[in-house]
Amino acid sequence: MTIEAIGLDDRIAEQFLRSGVGWGGSCFPKDVAAIRAAAREEGYEPAVLEAAVAVNERQPERLVDLLATHVDLEGARIAVLGLAFKPQTDDIRNSRAIPVIERLQDRGAEIVAYDPVAVEPMQERFPELEYTASAADALDGSDGAVVVTDWDEFAALDEAFETMSNLVVVDGRRIVERREGITYEGLTW
Repeated sequence: MTIEAIGLDDRIAEQFLRSGVGWGGSCFPKDVAAIRAAAREEGYEPAVLEAAVAVNERQPERLVDLLATHVDLEGARIAVLGLAFKPQTDDIRNSRAIPVIERLQDRGAEIVAYDPVAVEPMQERFPELEYTASAADALDGSDGAVVVTDWDEFAALDEAFETMSNLVVVDGRRIVERREGITYEGLTW
């Protein structure tokens, strides 16, 4: 049974099967922390919730590790696509792009970033990065790309990938279609 078949069950639905870089935003981490604290106050150790937190916190590092299996990150130009914690917002609170950028910087990568609406708030956090006016501009000449936010426009970048120096895409949100000619990796599929 494939993941697509599971998504056909309306009790589950496909949108809940697009996991990847981990949860972002302020709600899930805060709510899970509150439930964990309440459980401990009652003398219960919430092992499943602890595992959920650990998996979600590890995903940005896994994304960068997957990229590093195909690209020597030291001095590499890496396109980071998506800076907001989710599409349709400029909110970067707990955005998974933040730890991805930090890990790429730790490994010596040169980062070029794009988001349709969240560039300005991310510039306040990372003023040293190069920001572009489009995803295609970010991809142009890059040695690799990571997709952090699932903006619809990223699904339509097919020709833009051809301008990359090295066609390596690590998709953290299952939005880019796998195709011949691109080294494609995903976190959970």
